[in-house]
Amino acid sequence: MQRTEDGMIVISCDFTGEDWDEVQPMIEGHQGSIISLKALNLAIDHALEQTEKFTCTMCLRHFAAGERAWKPDPLPAGANPKAVICWDCIRQADRSFARDQDTDWDRKIAPDDRWS
Repeated sequence: MQRTEDGMIVISCDFTGEDWDEVQPMIEGHQGSIISLKALNLAIDHALEQTEKFTCTMCLRHFAAGERAWKPDPLPAGANPKAVICWDCIRQADRSFARDQDTDWDRKIAPDDRWS
């Protein structure tokens, strides 16, 4: 998520509303969507089958009700009110953060046939 303050672009996590400080690891999805490591940790722990159809903020795919995903509840101040991340994007971010040598992150989701 991006906004402009005092003529400067500020990058923020769609899910927590926290601004990027160039230290906290974040991953960018489609159309400037952002998930922080803190938000990913919450997503892994609290992803649930959704009761309504949704569009993933990170990959922009449309999903039917019943798909596993996470959205912040309650919504933090400054977060994107439409922010929701699908399970595939959660898994991909988990893998990506674990592969980043500059990020202190061990994979939390075990590899399977689809996501090695």
